[in-house]
Amino acid sequence: MGFGIVSSSSDSDIENESTGEDRLGNCEVCGANKAKYTCPRCEVKTCCLDCVRIHKAELECNGIRDRTKFVRVKDFTNTDLLSDYRLLEECARFVYSVKKDEKKKFTRIDKDLPIHLYKLKLAARKRGTVLQFLARNFTRNAVNTTKLDFKKNLIYWRVEWIFPNIEGNPLKFIDEKCAENKKISDLLDKYLNPDVLAFEGSKSLGFYRSAGPSGVKVLLKAEKVKGSHRKFFELDPSESLCENLSGKCIIEFPIVFVVLKDHAYNFDIITPEDEFDYDNKIEDNPAVRENSSVSSEPQSKRKRVLLTEKIAQEKKKEIEKEVKEHRKKQPKNLLFTTGYSSEESIHTDSEDEVIK
Repeated sequence: MGFGIVSSSSDSDIENESTGEDRLGNCEVCGANKAKYTCPRCEVKTCCLDCVRIHKAELECNGIRDRTKFVRVKDFTNTDLLSDYRLLEECARFVYSVKKDEKKKFTRIDKDLPIHLYKLKLAARKRGTVLQFLARNFTRNAVNTTKLDFKKNLIYWRVEWIFPNIEGNPLKFIDEKCAENKKISDLLDKYLNPDVLAFEGSKSLGFYRSAGPSGVKVLLKAEKVKGSHRKFFELDPSESLCENLSGKCIIEFPIVFVVLKDHAYNFDIITPEDEFDYDNKIEDNPAVRENSSVSSEPQSKRKRVLLTEKIAQEKKKEIEKEVKEHRKKQPKNLLFTTGYSSEESIHTDSEDEVIK
């Protein structure tokens, strides 16, 4: 009697197995045997492990079920609903973990730059300076010590001072850490003041120290300007380093030439006449013509934006546009209250106010 029960159960298992194989049909890889397995991703029917490996190699299938695959409404089951719910839970946990991770919470466009260089570039852009970096295999990039003090919100620039008007080759001094809020005159005091203690190379600065601060011109090597290899911006020693670098492009760090006024004609300086021009449309505007006839005072000069300022403004607009487009493409979590949507709306509103 016991043997009969065993035999009947084994017969039923064989029948179920045979009906399952008949339901799957033949193997879609070899076609010789009945199929036993179905791929969770591409739903290819296979009969053995060898056929599974062949189908993965030919179709480049990883065998992992696609959790975002489209399912028709008539085929949608409770299992699919549970799968979608768990997927949304995992996405919410991932967003929360990224916000808590100090290394991953910053989403930026310049992904190739380290986070400290990206913040330095962003801080310089807020001050009106276009800061660009070279590749890591360049010496100028390797020796750059410019950094941003996050707590004080202060940039410390590496500055190279070049004194060309000396006997022999031009003399170069390097300041590794120049605070942006210091005046140019204060930074040059140790080179031009004869009462300062002597240091290596100070004896060659006799002509500069005899001329004094009033007898020299401070020139910044121009970058990203047509013919920049021979053009210079004249800096105002009475202003801070930050004010002098505003509206200009800097590659890695500023290179400043200190020249005697008697030898300044050897340098192609971008003068104020290049920065300003007269409004030539006065004759075409009758309202302006009437005002000009009443008042005999000369017309004021109209300021023309420097090319470096245009680069800074255009770059800022491009970055703001890319950031907005990136935020629009990001999926919004409407099922779980992670605070993402509210933070985004607040941030965009504040950003629009700043742009206006």
